[in-house]
Amino acid sequence: MGFFRNKRGPLIRSKSSGEFFLRAMLLIAVFVAVAAAFWYQTEHSFKEIRSRGTVYDQTETLTQTQKAALRDYAAALRETHGLKLRLQVRNTPVVLPEKLDTKTVFIGINPYSRQVLIEFPPLLRKALGQDYMYKLQNEYFIPYFEKNQWQVGLGAALQQLWDDIGGK
Repeated sequence: MGFFRNKRGPLIRSKSSGEFFLRAMLLIAVFVAVAAAFWYQTEHSFKEIRSRGTVYDQTETLTQTQKAALRDYAAALRETHGLKLRLQVRNTPVVLPEKLDTKTVFIGINPYSRQVLIEFPPLLRKALGQDYMYKLQNEYFIPYFEKNQWQVGLGAALQQLWDDIGGK
């Protein structure tokens, strides 16, 4: 019968019922704070993991701030419109990836050869029209390439795309 005896006493020790209540609430608050911190950290880690493949900069011309802004844009695009953004900045010729799903907006840029390759999902292409994607790919970036400010052009193009698909 010695196995069932608890010689340590209760988990929360107190001298009065008010003190017991206070200590119990503090213990619960500690558990809630730890659970909230764990949830926040996990959510932040999932966003970071999900956005890793979003921006690929082979030329290393984008700053960390620009990459972070592009990842935030991609996260907002995913949450608001259900679209994925895949951006590649290359110093080799840009080619369309073999595996693109029907929800991915692909933008490939080679600033050295001034090549831009853009592919929209079929539904977005139909909504915006073929002319929209053609102009964005073949005409829009020319003045930005001439001024060597293609990053500014990319930001403006993404903002325009956001506005045109009904972003808020």
